[in-house]
Amino acid sequence: MSISSRTVSPTITAVSCAVAVAVALTPQPARANEAAATPASSTPVVTSAILDTSTAQASATIQPVGQEFSGELLSLGSQGDAVAQVQNQLGISADGDFGPQTESGVRSFQAGAGLVVDAVVGPLTWDALFGTSASQAPAPGEASASVAAAAISIAEQQIGKPYLYGGSGPDAFDCSGLIQYAYAQIGVSIPRTTYNQFAALRPVSRADAHPGDVIFFLDAEGQAYHDGLYAGNGQMIVSRHPGTYVQYQEIWTDDYRIGRV
Repeated sequence: MSISSRTVSPTITAVSCAVAVAVALTPQPARANEAAATPASSTPVVTSAILDTSTAQASATIQPVGQEFSGELLSLGSQGDAVAQVQNQLGISADGDFGPQTESGVRSFQAGAGLVVDAVVGPLTWDALFGTSASQAPAPGEASASVAAAAISIAEQQIGKPYLYGGSGPDAFDCSGLIQYAYAQIGVSIPRTTYNQFAALRPVSRADAHPGDVIFFLDAEGQAYHDGLYAGNGQMIVSRHPGTYVQYQEIWTDDYRIGRV
């Protein structure tokens, strides 16, 4: 999706469970040709379909997920019903614990689906796993705090990766490449360069800023030359310059602007 289309999709389907019930078979009167073949002493046979208690308990541990992506990014260490649903789709043991096996399965699936291979189940990976059409995301400049917070979560997972001029991930980034990548993982497409990001995003006041907004630093001519993702408490997540890594950094100056995706 482009910045002009202002749409994104992630939608999720529910999974229903069938429950077995006990069934008693009532004997029917025998027809004449059947009576001769049936010993007079025979008694009607009653059968029951019995649901094993342990099976019922096991199936009850995996609850169906909601119809829409919860907004919670799933990655190594995540736990819960949503993880179990992903594991079911991947064909691995659905214990609800996102461990190394699940991480490997997600990576393999992403590679086969042509997605960014980062072992993170976000809206795009979820959509591909469950074969759903993505729900509409907020238009650029109108993103909710939860969408921006998801971008921050993606950026946090890149901490420690090296700066590379022109780098757009997933192994290395420059400042604007990190921001574009973080939002792309949740289905929001923004321009590639700092200059174009500054031109495209909606300005917001510092008082209205929330984590996930983009902080722009301007030169003497008012052109944006550097940006980072606002993380709250006077900090941002940024890929600074050659020789450094993606990291948290304090906002060192009051001369900056804020844009909202």
